[in-house]
Amino acid sequence: MVVTWKYPEQSLERILARGNFSLGAGGLVGLLVALGAVTLLLAGVLAWQGFWPVLLIAVIQIVLVTRILIKAWERAWVAEQIEVRPDRILVTQQKHKNKKRVELETAWAVVEMLRPEVAWYAPRLQLRSGSTKLELGAFLTVEEKRQLANCLKSAIRKHSALEGAPNF
Repeated sequence: MVVTWKYPEQSLERILARGNFSLGAGGLVGLLVALGAVTLLLAGVLAWQGFWPVLLIAVIQIVLVTRILIKAWERAWVAEQIEVRPDRILVTQQKHKNKKRVELETAWAVVEMLRPEVAWYAPRLQLRSGSTKLELGAFLTVEEKRQLANCLKSAIRKHSALEGAPNF
């Protein structure tokens, strides 16, 4: 999900990119408990009839599904906030409680969609200014990456020293 805010009086534009996962913590726990209960109930009935290996497989399945759903849920807490100012771009990348802040010069900033190294992978979105390179939106879908790239290009274009420069 990509959301933008424009503050014309401050020459500031904010862009927020977040992962999409609509299930809250309580919903996730409820889902995992329900899946576990149904799986163990069915496996218990089969184990009672002598098919005890099914119970082991059910436990392994519950552990794997729980791990996968928790990883997907964690992606909902990944966010990137980008502030485009006339003189600099502030990027705050947050994953859970870990925050990383990067500052780039707006005048020399370039937004690039890089082709993936492997054909079926998604393209990468990179923000570059001078020798500083930063990958953005790794958790976004391809369409959301394109939307983020367009928002960034639009916000940077007003302050760019590269606008109108000849391409060599």
